[in-house]
Amino acid sequence: MSIVAPSRVIWNEPPRLSPAELAITDHPLLSAVLHARGVATRSAAEAFLSPRRATLSDPLQLPDLERATALVESALAAGELIGIFGDYDVDGLTSTAMLVRALRARGGNVLPLIPHRMDDGYGLSNRAIDQFIDAGVRLMIAVDCGSSNCPELEYALSRGLQAIVLDHHQLAGELPTDVPFVSPQRPDNRFPSVSLAAVGVAYQLVRALLGDEGAEMYLPYVALGTIADVMDLRGENRTLVSRGIAKLRRWKLPGIMALSASAGIDQAAVRSWDVAFLIAPRLNAAGRMETPMLALDLLLADTAAVATPLALRLNELNERRQAETQRVLREAEAQIAAMGGPEEWPALVISDPSWSLGIAGLVAGRLAERYARPTVVLQQGEAVSRGSARSGGVVDLVAALGETQPVLHRFGGHQRAAGLALATEQIERFRHQLSQAVLRACKGEMPRATLQLDAELEHHDLGLETVDLFDVLEPYGEGNQRPKFVIRDLTTRYVKTSGDGRHLLFQVLDRRQRAHAVAFFNAGDRLAELRALDSIDLAATIARDSWQGRVRLKLFASDFRAVH
Repeated sequence: MSIVAPSRVIWNEPPRLSPAELAITDHPLLSAVLHARGVATRSAAEAFLSPRRATLSDPLQLPDLERATALVESALAAGELIGIFGDYDVDGLTSTAMLVRALRARGGNVLPLIPHRMDDGYGLSNRAIDQFIDAGVRLMIAVDCGSSNCPELEYALSRGLQAIVLDHHQLAGELPTDVPFVSPQRPDNRFPSVSLAAVGVAYQLVRALLGDEGAEMYLPYVALGTIADVMDLRGENRTLVSRGIAKLRRWKLPGIMALSASAGIDQAAVRSWDVAFLIAPRLNAAGRMETPMLALDLLLADTAAVATPLALRLNELNERRQAETQRVLREAEAQIAAMGGPEEWPALVISDPSWSLGIAGLVAGRLAERYARPTVVLQQGEAVSRGSARSGGVVDLVAALGETQPVLHRFGGHQRAAGLALATEQIERFRHQLSQAVLRACKGEMPRATLQLDAELEHHDLGLETVDLFDVLEPYGEGNQRPKFVIRDLTTRYVKTSGDGRHLLFQVLDRRQRAHAVAFFNAGDRLAELRALDSIDLAATIARDSWQGRVRLKLFASDFRAVH
């Protein structure tokens, strides 16, 4: 979390715990962090720390999964061509790749199709349905989309195409009853985890078709898609991702081996961080900058000769994506400043004709995090503008957008992320309506970020052994972030910014006069504030840092303040 002004951040400090509460594990500090995650007993702690041992829930608890399975079995038995329509992000790509491989393993004839982000937009389209019908598809499976595609599904049925929806987005109206709609978001859902990614929903179909033993080989796809889609890594997802990463480390899939090599990842030691920040951005870069079929082809590649050039191409596209993101961020910052600055607006809505739809979500996410404001970034068209929204964790984004529905052509997504389209002439009206919706959600106050701190880290705990202690909390991700600690009364020195001025770099001295390196990303504009403080309280995560053969502790700051 990187916030530019401390006044926007509320520090939720950890409570004092009793000796009994600190004894749910053999390590009081680990116990304190688990308490902050709602784990309050020794048995619950043992379950949380051993997620791979958990028993998976019955997939048939998902609504319509039995109907969907029967339709697929019938298509397989008849030798019919099955079309898989998946979204262009990692969740949709991994869902599609997994279904293609699983159905082909059953002898199925399968045709995958991924829409082009800029040309086709999000979700199912009549054009895609026509493509399937022209190719001879008799059964279409829409995955990671479909919840807001009632007209398109009605069109598919009218043309004699059977359809199944496997999705996890919030519902937008009634779907045709003739279409099996498998989603944990349905009111009649009995599956215990409502936070499955689309690839997690698709995996339940694979389990129903292949059995648990036959399905297990596809768990790396589930890990990739669930982490990349920033789904809650507790409960069922924690088990699926833990097992998936364990298999990912020894997965001989040529595409992942090539992508790991080109990204400099040690696949045998891959962690959730590598997936989130190295693998997923490269897979996403295909759809953001060119065509998502490049990424799907990589995931479906069966030889290194096919996979290696695709992995190198994704690397190039990712570098272009990074450069374009920085350009748009600079322009967006200037536009926000011209609007009076972030403090003037409960929600930020910005647009420009030159901004690519492919990176709108990335820029919206960075700004929402930086300013603790729901943020919408639009590619401004002459008549219609399209873009992405991110909540910054402040409000339920879909609920807020729902209050502005009369000015939107369409929208859909999650509490934290959404896509939308509206008439360009309505942008100003939309900005004001969304700001009012956010104010109502925040009970009349301007949004402020909350920094949830897991535990207090004493100076004597600043060491690599403490980093090692928390390895048992992997996999990290949404709902199970790396622990954030409050460390009090640290002396600062060598305060500077990175070469581009974006980041703060400094050292802190603990009471034993040991020096520890600190990085505070995207906080370069707080240089003068930090230099004015001799001692600080620091909110930070801890990690290993290797430099010139030496391994040491490094702190990654989320915020700092004058000593309290």
